[in-house]
Amino acid sequence: MGSKNPLYEYFHLSLRALKETVGSEESQALLKQLLETVESLIMMLDNRGRITEFNPACEHVSGYSRKEVLGKAPDFLVPPDEQADVRAAIAKLLQGGQKASQPLVYENHWQTKDGRRRLLAWTNSIINDANGKVSSIVCTGQDVTEARAEERRRAIMLDILQVLASTYDENTVLSYILKTVCRHLQCDAAGIRLRRGNDYPYVQTIGFSDDFIRMESLLSCYQGGISRQEGDRQEELECICGSVIRGDLSPEFTSDTGTFYTGDINELAAKLAKKDVPFRIRNHCGQFGYRSVALVPLRFREETVGILQLNATVENHFSEDDIEFLTMIGRSIGAALVRFQAEQERRKMQLILDKIIQNARDGFSLATQDGEFLIYNAAMERITGYTLEEVNKHGWFYLAYPDEKERRQAVHKARQAAAGRIDFIDTVITCKDGTRKPVAISVTPLEIDDKTYNFSTIIDLTPIYRN
Repeated sequence: MGSKNPLYEYFHLSLRALKETVGSEESQALLKQLLETVESLIMMLDNRGRITEFNPACEHVSGYSRKEVLGKAPDFLVPPDEQADVRAAIAKLLQGGQKASQPLVYENHWQTKDGRRRLLAWTNSIINDANGKVSSIVCTGQDVTEARAEERRRAIMLDILQVLASTYDENTVLSYILKTVCRHLQCDAAGIRLRRGNDYPYVQTIGFSDDFIRMESLLSCYQGGISRQEGDRQEELECICGSVIRGDLSPEFTSDTGTFYTGDINELAAKLAKKDVPFRIRNHCGQFGYRSVALVPLRFREETVGILQLNATVENHFSEDDIEFLTMIGRSIGAALVRFQAEQERRKMQLILDKIIQNARDGFSLATQDGEFLIYNAAMERITGYTLEEVNKHGWFYLAYPDEKERRQAVHKARQAAAGRIDFIDTVITCKDGTRKPVAISVTPLEIDDKTYNFSTIIDLTPIYRN
């Protein structure tokens, strides 16, 4: 149900006072003044559910004049999919199912005279006549369209930020964001372009046909995918997408943040064609039936890493609030993409390093000060015969030096090597198969995240001794 709002309290008390002087000129004047001066919507219905009052705030929101609506049921203001619920609410009040002291609180949309939808929050109450029967319903409302839209935008933004901060891979994150934004703004098609070399092809799309993607994906190519023979500089990127990426589109066509949007791409393309613009206008968007287009640069600091593109087949689909919302998303996506790319580079380098270590002829290992081995390459196992699991279970020195005297000497030399007193340890180890093998071992202490690790190399000297 909800609690009474201040407007309801004020209006309800005013009506009670007016009821004491019903019919007087003074009461009528007071009622008229009340209806015309309050900013909130006030609509009154008779005991048949017909409109008897419709204040200026209602006129402003709906687009209908008071004269147009008097005597009508309010159904025509309500979208078809919500009419049954509104009728049920009014019927409940008319049947006395709601006490006068308990207002009925709910939300529903109005479909305005020009076809827009506005979300209204209502607090409805009844007025009884002298016999205790319902004589009128007083509906006081607030237009909460923008407030609810802002709440949804905040919720979506929080959702997107959580996804961007997740451990999901880049493709999964971009696909989720594209679907979420497209669904929220009710677009017909959407795509994300990312920098790949000197171009910005689509990496994720929704709603675009295969023909559109084939013709439009590459910005530095002519129609049909034929590459330019001259230069691959960013300045050669075509159409409005290329201009948004470069940031050289005229300010009259973009927001302060560089986001481009238009309610009629065909009209804009015709206007740009008459100007001396330094890029080729393709207008595949218009040719494929789209009218509204938004292009949001995905930037991190001064670097443009991609574009978020949203298309709709209707004119003037995007509002200024939508563009502001998209711009905030664009900044977050841009920063996340840079992070993703840095992480990909780190993983690439890690893979290269792992291959080098694992394919090296000499043994490489990294161990904690407590003797737990974290890295133990294939050469270590090949030289000693022991696996990483065996070394960590039993201890390196106990396996390589089963003789206690040799073990104490080896530990002492390892400490000297770690302290830099000697360059390497020339020693003989006992392998898993019982053979004795001459090796050279170096030990280098490494400080990583305020912890000390020992990085060791081991070289099999058997071939040298054989010669």
